[in-house]
Amino acid sequence: MIVKNKHNLIKYFILWIIFALLQILSIYSVSALPLELLIADTLARSVLLIPAGVLIYYVVKYAKYEKIQLTQQIVNYVVLALISISLWLLLGYAIDYLLAGGELTQKLVNILPFYIFTGFMFYLILILFFENKIILSKSAENIEKNINKSENNTRENHTQSAPNTEILERIAVKSGQKIHVVSVSDILYLQAFGDYIHIFTIDGKYLKEQTMKYFENNLPLQFVRVHRSYIVNVESISRIELYERQNHLLTLKNGHQIKISITGYKLLKQKLNL
Repeated sequence: MIVKNKHNLIKYFILWIIFALLQILSIYSVSALPLELLIADTLARSVLLIPAGVLIYYVVKYAKYEKIQLTQQIVNYVVLALISISLWLLLGYAIDYLLAGGELTQKLVNILPFYIFTGFMFYLILILFFENKIILSKSAENIEKNINKSENNTRENHTQSAPNTEILERIAVKSGQKIHVVSVSDILYLQAFGDYIHIFTIDGKYLKEQTMKYFENNLPLQFVRVHRSYIVNVESISRIELYERQNHLLTLKNGHQIKISITGYKLLKQKLNL
C-alpha cells in the first residue's frame, strides 16, 4: 500500500509539473506579463488544483452517477465543472491579489478566458482519469468477490465430503487494481508479516491478509511449518544443514535461506522420512 501511494504521488507530481510549465509557456507567449508574476500565479493555481482534484474525485466516487439517467449525469457533471472551476479561479485571483496587489492582478484578469479554458480541459482530464480508475477498482473488486465465492464453494464441498478438511489449490491476491491467482504448486514458502503473509513463488512475492494458522491447516501435505514465521514447500528445498549448535538452516532452490526451529526440524524429518 505504501508503494502504491508513492507511485500515485509521483504521477500527480509529474502531472502538476507538466501543467505548470504549459501554462507558463502559453501565457508568456501571448502576453506581456512579467515572467516572475506568471511563475508565482502558476504555482498558486497549480497548488489549488490539489483540493479541486480531491473534491472532484470524491464526488465522482460516491455520487454513483452510473445509476442515474444520461441526461441527469450530464447536468451533474456540468454543475460540478462550474462549481470546481469557479472556486479554482476565485481562490487563484485572491492569492494573486495578496501576492501582487490590485494592479498586477487586473492584468491577470484580462486573460480570464485562457484560465477558463485551461480549467475546463483539466477538469475533463480528471473526470476521465477518475472514472477509469473507479471502473477498474470496481472490476477488480468484482473479480476478487467471484474468486472468493468460488473458493468458498470449494471449501463447502470439501467440508461436506471430508469433515474438517480443506485443501487449497489456488490463492487470490489483490495488488493495486490487479488480481493475481497464485497456484499453490508454484509457492516456495510463506512468511509471516504482522497481520499479513508474504507468499513467495517462482515468479515473485505477493502480500495476503491471512493468518499462518489458516495456511498451516489448509495447504497440501507437502507444506510444513518449519518455524513460527515460515511455512515451506518441501518440494522446493535444496538442502538442510546444521547451523550453530542445535539449529538447522534450510536452503531453497531459489537460494533463499530459512532458519528452522527445533520443532520445525522434527516435523520436517517426519515429512521427509529422515
